[in-house]
Amino acid sequence: MNQSHPFPYTRLGSSDDYTRYCAEMAQDLGARRSLENSMMTGGAPFTVDGFCAVCSKEARFEIDYRYAYEVEGVLTPNWREGLACPGCGLNNRMRATAHLVTSVLQPSPSSRFYLTERLTPVYEWVEKNFDHIVGSEFIGDSIPWGSSNAQGIRNEDLTKLSFDSESFDFVISLDVIEHVPRFERAFAELWRVLAPGGTLLFSVPFRMDLDKNLIRARVTDTGEIEHLLPPEYHGDPLNAEGCLSFYHFGWELLEQVQAAGFGKPSGLIFWSKHYGYLGPEYPLFIAKK
Repeated sequence: MNQSHPFPYTRLGSSDDYTRYCAEMAQDLGARRSLENSMMTGGAPFTVDGFCAVCSKEARFEIDYRYAYEVEGVLTPNWREGLACPGCGLNNRMRATAHLVTSVLQPSPSSRFYLTERLTPVYEWVEKNFDHIVGSEFIGDSIPWGSSNAQGIRNEDLTKLSFDSESFDFVISLDVIEHVPRFERAFAELWRVLAPGGTLLFSVPFRMDLDKNLIRARVTDTGEIEHLLPPEYHGDPLNAEGCLSFYHFGWELLEQVQAAGFGKPSGLIFWSKHYGYLGPEYPLFIAKK
């Protein structure tokens, strides 16, 4: 990817930052939503012309109404998981992640990466562009932690990683932490395996309007799952039934990441018609060791 393409982000470190952002950007935010509404077809697939920063060329991003949801009674496409580039195959969220990595984090080709995913296009992109990468999935205790199954997929539990301390320069964890009931342990482990000065890039379901985390489900002392809200399952490459989401996070998450040992995290929110980053602004979080 050509690093000359700047990643169009605003950095937020607290709910107060977000409140100020909304006040200062109110007119622009309204214009963004109006532009998106003008593109929508009510159900038919459509394309959006733009520029793919991964491919470094013009693209016609493809989107349909799979996983659509209603906003004020209007059927709205899932912009975050759509807008796939026909060239690289990466959707909005994935292209933005790759763009942020190269433009903001700027790792060297020899940087050591750990991804808390293995069977995804993001893993394939990192593997193609960097020399030292490890990815894993949660397979469970059917095989030892740190070993690989017959398909060569490494098995890891984020709350007790098998890696030595200070093994990686970058850790990327995208929409995984919400599936870990004791997520604080996961952040402590991700801090442990990062080298001094290393960076964690992560995303989670995040509610910009909440100070506290929304607990959707929890594990009881007897090991049973107790649902506090209707169950929400996300896609899982190893399980057709999906993976249960225990949390939607609020701003207290940043303090919890700090408590695991990281410096103060920040959320990078972004929107760009040019790059095909449409839809409600959501954060990609960065925390440094």
